[in-house]
Amino acid sequence: MKRMPIAQQNARRRGAVVAQVAVMLVVIMGFAALAIDAGSMYSTRAELQHTADAAALAAVGIIMEGESPDGTTLEEYARQIAAEYALKNEAGGVNIVVDPDGDIELGQAAYNAGTGGWDFTPTAGGFNAVRVTTRRTDSSANGSLGLTFAHIFHNTEANLTAQATSMLLPRDLAVVIDISGSMNFDSTLRDWNRNDGGTANLRDIWASLDGPEPSRPYIPVDETESEYADDTGPTYGYMTQWGDPLFPDTYSPSSDAALVYIRRYQSTNDASITANLTSAGYNSAERSALMSSSHDNSSSHFRRRTGVMLGLATWNSGKSGSAFPGGNGDNQLDSWEVNWLPLPDYRASSWDWEDYVWWVYNGNEYRGGNDSVFRYRYGLKTYADFLLSGSARPYQRTDNLWGTPAQPLRAVKDAVQILSDTIATMNTPDRMSLEVFNGTSSHEVSLTDNLQEIPDRLYDMQADHYLPGGTGIGAGLFRATAELDNSDRWAAKMIVLMSDGVANIDEDGNYNTSTARTYAIAEAQRAADKGYLIYTVSVGYGVDRALMQEIAEIGNGREFHADGSPEEYTEELEQIFRSLGGIRPTVLIQ
Repeated sequence: MKRMPIAQQNARRRGAVVAQVAVMLVVIMGFAALAIDAGSMYSTRAELQHTADAAALAAVGIIMEGESPDGTTLEEYARQIAAEYALKNEAGGVNIVVDPDGDIELGQAAYNAGTGGWDFTPTAGGFNAVRVTTRRTDSSANGSLGLTFAHIFHNTEANLTAQATSMLLPRDLAVVIDISGSMNFDSTLRDWNRNDGGTANLRDIWASLDGPEPSRPYIPVDETESEYADDTGPTYGYMTQWGDPLFPDTYSPSSDAALVYIRRYQSTNDASITANLTSAGYNSAERSALMSSSHDNSSSHFRRRTGVMLGLATWNSGKSGSAFPGGNGDNQLDSWEVNWLPLPDYRASSWDWEDYVWWVYNGNEYRGGNDSVFRYRYGLKTYADFLLSGSARPYQRTDNLWGTPAQPLRAVKDAVQILSDTIATMNTPDRMSLEVFNGTSSHEVSLTDNLQEIPDRLYDMQADHYLPGGTGIGAGLFRATAELDNSDRWAAKMIVLMSDGVANIDEDGNYNTSTARTYAIAEAQRAADKGYLIYTVSVGYGVDRALMQEIAEIGNGREFHADGSPEEYTEELEQIFRSLGGIRPTVLIQ
């Protein structure tokens, strides 16, 4: 065989390589074209997804707010906002237009235990989720995505879509309420001469003792304009008139004809007492003995004669010509000679009329306060104040004070009702519990989707008459964390803490503001470490706002504050709790 010269063989090889390179260049250029177009499609799809996410989150935020500012329906406004947010974003160099009717769906998301995810169902109402679809398709207003090189393979455009679903995450809320004694202070005589424009609504407390319970919500106004302005309220013995209104700029306890001044070791000369005793049938000798302090070295004698002068008891003196026979006839009121009036039906625990007499005389609740001028003054004002301020912890002094508008607790009760109502209108699967604290804490209502149970139970409670005294903020947080620990579902865990005072009861039950504060902070940190959000609400001018702010900061939440007069902070509290009802985490579920 004749062999081809070497030069010719090399030439043939070079020709084959050129042909192969030419073919490979076409392939390489094709892959490059695909890579460029694939990158463009990938980038555009990511931009479509980002746009869908932003639009869905914006729309579900409108559902969280629960109202439309321009008169449209909530559904219409949510669709509008989703479309506006979509248009602010580009995908493939085009601002994305979404069809409000076809691309935006409102509905409900429900947890699917089988898949461990959330199922979205479009609905006509009760929305808690929004699904948004963004498109770069030939049938959409945005058009399809034009391809640069893929037309080599007869592909000139790509149809791309993305979808996002955002929902309001269900919440488990532990509502923690301070029911310490200071939650009564704005109704008591200690604040009768307040200078913040408000007035103590003690008359409303007295009038509502025998019903009816005040309206919900109760709107604090001065006593001449309140819903109890024409209510005569209950009367006891000769205590039948309320007296002058508690207007700080005009009221004077010493000139209030409905308060009688009776002081131990000092004879009484009040003309109204003389008139009442005379009208009741006591003769001159009996009146003289009753109004004299000659036997006041005995505290029991002082309480008895004061009770008779107030008409809360009768005295069978046995004196000559007496309409009240049976006594030994001397000037001292022995226990067997005195018959006390029946106690009110609403009385709870073991107090009696003598306790009221001694409480006003002793003045323990008045020391150092603005109300010291009421010491030794007996009448309906100090009686109502006795019921509110003179608790017999841990027992309620009455079984009906919960139904009176004692402030600021009543404002808090109404605000919690608004919180419950706000959540209920959102038709979301939220649950709430109720924890209360005074010196200790108490779990009242377990997490439930029957939200009305929370305000209903709280309406039945009276400040300072349920648990031992003090302000155990740490104990309240401990109780809330324990309840949220019991939750076995996927939901945002939140604590709403309300207090109007300063933490003063520590972990060991000791009264110590320093260690009590440390305890509260430690319990807040323990809840935060579990991922529980904490929102705090402080009310009044005596609150330790710095502590409430620190607790909220630790819990990744927010501190709200309401102050001013009862009229002012009632409105503020309602708005705060309305806002709390709408604060909820949002999450993308698809």
